[in-house]
Amino acid sequence: MERRKFLTIPLAAMAAPGALLASNAGTAQAATAPAGIPTVPAVTLPADTLKGFGWGGKDALALQQIKSLKLDWHYTWGSHYNVTTNPPFVPMVKSARTLLEQDAIGWVTRQLTQTKTKHLLGFNEPDNRSQANMSVDEAIRLWPKLQATGLRLGSPAPAGTASPWLAEFMAKAKQKGLRVDFMTMHRYAWPKADDFLSKVTELHERYGKPVWVTEYAVADWNATSTRPSIYSRSQTEDFMRATVAGLRAMPFVERFAWKTRPAGDPKMGCSALFHTNGSLTTTGRLYASL
Repeated sequence: MERRKFLTIPLAAMAAPGALLASNAGTAQAATAPAGIPTVPAVTLPADTLKGFGWGGKDALALQQIKSLKLDWHYTWGSHYNVTTNPPFVPMVKSARTLLEQDAIGWVTRQLTQTKTKHLLGFNEPDNRSQANMSVDEAIRLWPKLQATGLRLGSPAPAGTASPWLAEFMAKAKQKGLRVDFMTMHRYAWPKADDFLSKVTELHERYGKPVWVTEYAVADWNATSTRPSIYSRSQTEDFMRATVAGLRAMPFVERFAWKTRPAGDPKMGCSALFHTNGSLTTTGRLYASL
């Protein structure tokens, strides 16, 4: 679909059954880089935007849960797979520590025979003290190590899509001729599909690159153990249906991944894909069906 035509379609209309043909959805485009900035060959992806999941489990239950969601891909926030390469695994260099102290790049390259991945995810929430917790200059200094893998490289994923950290990183990467092949983003918010999809579009508009939504879900950050989330599972599931349809209709979105927490979590329990015994919730069964 031509971009001009795509941008004339109301976001809400994307969720309507049959609103857009699947052949328009999620086909990877070769990134057009300014002169002097290195690129890698375009990767041909399936016609549909790929459904994924982030899950760090390392036991038989984790394998069962990953399989139960009928995924196209998965990741673990780590540089090596834990329990399976089917569905396909995408590695991540989570932080400076994993890169410099835990041989993240070594793990990525040694397992290429098994994973056959063509993609590598960059630092995870570097603007968040409880995650990668990196300055922009540190990330820029270390980025050539990720680039040297030759894999198609996703941007660092900040805590917010309009992050000043990301804007500074992308500006400095451009100045230094560093390569970023697609943008990654996280988004936790109220169950309004139009608002969520507009944030995805804004990220693509801002940097002109394909997008992977590597974490998203419904969350009530004001919830507590005595005042649980104001959002219901029904609202969450309506949001999931609409956003999956909308993401698949966006020609610049290549992949997405829902984020789960324990079913009893006061802030995100309505987004949980699994019961405490590991079986699928109704939300998990819905995600598996989409």
